[in-house]
Amino acid sequence: MDGDKLFTLIENSECMPKLPRDVSEILEIMKDPMLLDIDVLAGKVARCCRLNDLVLKNLNTGYYQISKKITSIREAVVYLGMQTVQNIIIFYITRQLFSEILHEKKNRLFSMKLYWKHVIGTSVASSMLSDKIKKGDKFKLFSYGLLHDIGIALLDVCVPGLVDEIAQRLLSGTHQVIAERSVLGGITHADVGAWLCRKWNIRDDIISIVGHHHTPFWAKSAIDDVRIIYAADVISTEYYERLLGLNMNHEINSKIMDYLGISDDVRFEIIEALPQEVDKIHWLFME
Repeated sequence: MDGDKLFTLIENSECMPKLPRDVSEILEIMKDPMLLDIDVLAGKVARCCRLNDLVLKNLNTGYYQISKKITSIREAVVYLGMQTVQNIIIFYITRQLFSEILHEKKNRLFSMKLYWKHVIGTSVASSMLSDKIKKGDKFKLFSYGLLHDIGIALLDVCVPGLVDEIAQRLLSGTHQVIAERSVLGGITHADVGAWLCRKWNIRDDIISIVGHHHTPFWAKSAIDDVRIIYAADVISTEYYERLLGLNMNHEINSKIMDYLGISDDVRFEIIEALPQEVDKIHWLFME
């Protein structure tokens, strides 16, 4: 297996999600936020009733600290900003397209149910970091966290055997990135996720988050956000590995720590609080 063959295998897989026309149109008009007409976006999302209902239900859970009930996408943009709302829309699009992956399957080594807690953990940790270091928009960062591991979702749908092989190596003590590169022909889930985002015409800042959350110094756009997601991902990986019964003590790159102003005290405070915070909200996104 090499990287090129893997992409061909995924492309030709019967399990590769196909974008419905209305969803493709939504992603197309969200490609350039500067030119986007809010009313056009709101109208197209409203016509996708299931998507519209899921987004509004999420925004009205109380997590986003909005003082009134949100009844439309336009209202949501006013309170949370265009990028955050777009990210949440994209998340629910992918949740519907990958609807089967959150259901546990028999005879699988990899557990998406546990991995989903890592995804939520990254979202929560990025929001907490934003609060503590006073950088970035904590709700936008939370929404980036929901999307950062879309490559894992695609791999688990299209090549589950390879994902189980990666999981076996992880359980044997191999670092996730090393395990993925050895199994996937030199690439990782971040490369797969970025490939999917480009294929679906998703915004460049999301491609940067998805593609560089393990390699933050390579990012050319959304640089501060990528670095915060990177740090949050490392913190959440520790949490996830402990769910698996591992303790590999990952360290955040010291240059990133210094750049963002993350002290050891801040990091350990988030690590300690993360399990309880994830348990509080992960159910909100499981429907």
